Amino acid sequence: MKKQYLVLTMIFLASTFLFQNCSPSGVQFEQTRELASVTEPEVISSEVVVDNEAEAEEAAPEIKTKTFTAASKEKVVDMVWVIDNSASMKGQADIIRKNFEKFAHLVENQVDLRVALISKKDSFNLKTHVSLPETMKNGQQVDFLVHSYNALLVAAVASCPETAADAFCKKVLANSKYDKVYSSLNGFFRPQSQKVFVFVTDDDSSAAKNTTVQYEAANLSGYTGTIKTLVVDEDYITAATFQGRMVRAFGKNGSYKVFGFVAGADSKCKARVSTVYNSLISSGGGVGFNVCDEDWTASFSQLSEKVVDYASTEYSLQSENVKKVLSVKLNGKALIPGVDYTVADGKVALNPTLVKSLGNYIIDVTYTE
Repeated sequence: MKKQYLVLTMIFLASTFLFQNCSPSGVQFEQTRELASVTEPEVISSEVVVDNEAEAEEAAPEIKTKTFTAASKEKVVDMVWVIDNSASMKGQADIIRKNFEKFAHLVENQVDLRVALISKKDSFNLKTHVSLPETMKNGQQVDFLVHSYNALLVAAVASCPETAADAFCKKVLANSKYDKVYSSLNGFFRPQSQKVFVFVTDDDSSAAKNTTVQYEAANLSGYTGTIKTLVVDEDYITAATFQGRMVRAFGKNGSYKVFGFVAGADSKCKARVSTVYNSLISSGGGVGFNVCDEDWTASFSQLSEKVVDYASTEYSLQSENVKKVLSVKLNGKALIPGVDYTVADGKVALNPTLVKSLGNYIIDVTYTE
């Protein structure tokens, strides 16, 4: 009996000892398996994502949009130049005289162009006169001495009707010093034509207390003091006033653009920065050039291109690496390929009927490279 009890006791102690030694091994295994399940997917996922992104960047074509502001080839261009005849404009007037005829003929050969020039025609003591070339087929000159402060007003006054109908024209009509220019272009503009205004001045259209200053080369500071105090307020007008007059003259949908050879902050020959002119140019989608540049060749070339583009329905993408035209929009509305436009030889051509009755419009061409 005692032997049997002793054997059972020894078996019990042995089994207890073995069971306790097995328990830590089980816990360690479970921890290892849990760590593996967390770390392994992160490594695999990271490798796949990086590879896919690299492949996607390599394969995806680059999408670009080119924007054009233009009008129909069927429409004609009526272009008005207003050139400042003040003393500081002697160098610029000489450049205009040398280059104007070549510029006008270049544009004339590509579009149906009519040109009007508002400037002093005959030579006088300041030598800042500019006359319209006799070879111009469809040219008209308004022989008027344009001051440094009123070029913008002069252009607006020229568009007034003979019988003043709005407050602006009535006020200026009462001022006899504008008699020669008032309504001078009333019969110049053709129906549905694209109107283009080009201002040439080293001054601005507005100043505090109605005063103006002039550039003087002999003066080390570049400026004289106040040399003229203006008597009447209408000698100065704002960009908004000019735009309002254009609406009265051509209608709300009338198409016109403003370009200019004007003064910027870094212009060396300026009387004042042409703030009002630059504002008008940018709001109308035109281009401003530096009036103080000694060589206007590149500026004339760019201006002629812009004027021709303004009267075009065909848009070249040849300078771009175009693979496929994805879409074309007219004033934000998507056009139908093959119906509203065609693509050939790197050019997008609109159906002329789409823009026949519109004024200014914007074409957006989206394409892949």
